[in-house]
Amino acid sequence: GPNEYDPAAEYIQAQFVAKNKSTQKEVYCHHTCATDTQNVQFVFDAVTDVIITLNLRGCGLY
Repeated sequence: GPNEYDPAAEYIQAQFVAKNKSTQKEVYCHHTCATDTQNVQFVFDAVTDVIITLNLRGCGLY
């Protein structure tokens, strides 16, 4: 494909999504730059939210 950011990012994302064979699992894709600390913080917060939600569901509290 073209040597461009968007098509490359979409290709990589599609590779991760394609590996998910379970409808019980969710794949969250975030495109970020490691030097953009606010964006990295957003990604960490999103991951934390997913982990907490899954644990609460496992306990029957969500």
